[in-house]
Amino acid sequence: MAQATKAEPFRGWGLLGLSTLAIALTLPGQTIGVSSFADHLTSDLAISATSLSTAYLIGTISGSLAMPAIGRWIDRTGVRKTMALITVAFCVAVAYMGTVRHIWMLTVGFIGIRMLGQGALSLVGQTSIALWFDQKRGLAFGLSMTASAGLMSLGPLALTLLIENFGWRWAWVITAICIFLILVPATLRWMEDRPESIGQRPDGRPFSASATNTSADHYTVKEAISTNAFWVLTGVMVVSSALITGVTFHHFALMEAAGLTTAEAAAVFVPQMVGTVTAGFLWAWLTDRVSGKFLLFSCQASLLGAHLSYSWVSPGLGAALYSLLLGVNGGSIRALTSALYPKWFGTENIGAIRGVATAFGVGASAIGPLIVALGFRATGDYVTLNYFLALVPALAMLASFVIKAPQKSGQ
Repeated sequence: MAQATKAEPFRGWGLLGLSTLAIALTLPGQTIGVSSFADHLTSDLAISATSLSTAYLIGTISGSLAMPAIGRWIDRTGVRKTMALITVAFCVAVAYMGTVRHIWMLTVGFIGIRMLGQGALSLVGQTSIALWFDQKRGLAFGLSMTASAGLMSLGPLALTLLIENFGWRWAWVITAICIFLILVPATLRWMEDRPESIGQRPDGRPFSASATNTSADHYTVKEAISTNAFWVLTGVMVVSSALITGVTFHHFALMEAAGLTTAEAAAVFVPQMVGTVTAGFLWAWLTDRVSGKFLLFSCQASLLGAHLSYSWVSPGLGAALYSLLLGVNGGSIRALTSALYPKWFGTENIGAIRGVATAFGVGASAIGPLIVALGFRATGDYVTLNYFLALVPALAMLASFVIKAPQKSGQ
């Protein structure tokens, strides 16, 4: 590609917008998107909710296994080509969901949309942001988190309108066509692999600038997974992924057990979204200014608070507080993992490193609903269950409190 001239403005902010759009368009592969189709799938395919959940579990875990390989592919091939190809494959998988007739077909579809949407397309979007920003990475991820969460919050309404007007099968197909028409041409027209490929530097700094990247060391996957920091950070992410997905999947049962009506339970998602958007921006912004140890500790403290506060849930402020704290944890952990992996392990192999971590995170989201279901069966009520679940982020808080940013031996 042609070298950029000195007068050319920094392209990173525009590509931040494109990467954020790609992340938002993973909606059909996310739990919040699939949930819009859940009742129609069980009814038209004549399957139980348990069968639907099992297919989703198999699809999610199977899809997560491909993440390390996809991450390495992104590093080798570059963001532009991989984003375009992943988007095309994701659109095929989304359209395929409109054709499923049997449980095995549904499972195959779930593998596709979970691997390519929640996993691969999110991963390549986050990788692009990490490559284009260094000292302003926290700000960049904060803006991306805020915008993508806001766009995703509108998704269920848009999907519901499509289902009501065209039926659930055509809703999948129309969604696939829209994603293709929006993202593929934009990616091929504007996306660049990294700033150096067009004669720029991360953050738009001139090549003569004396400042160096804050990502001083570039780790290989093997080096990264040999550090305690990688496993603590990934472990904290796994805790949040499993527990938040678990209680979100069983949200209406949890709220109705606390005395809320279905309408009131649905309204509780509003403070959760507010918490997600606000914390996503705030924690990402703070990664440029505050130690990762404190940020991870406070992130898990919000999840601990959410589980403990469930005993106070009732229509009104109690339910809002519980939901808000869940949102704070969800937004903060996504912001921290997006910013800290490249900050601690560099960007040279960030796709592969994030791919390994994403495999664990996606896998955890698959077993979260099962943990909550089995926990409720064992304890007999959701208050007691949440007290037990609170022990998990408490342990994660202890682990995050002793974490240290990795340093290569000999430095």
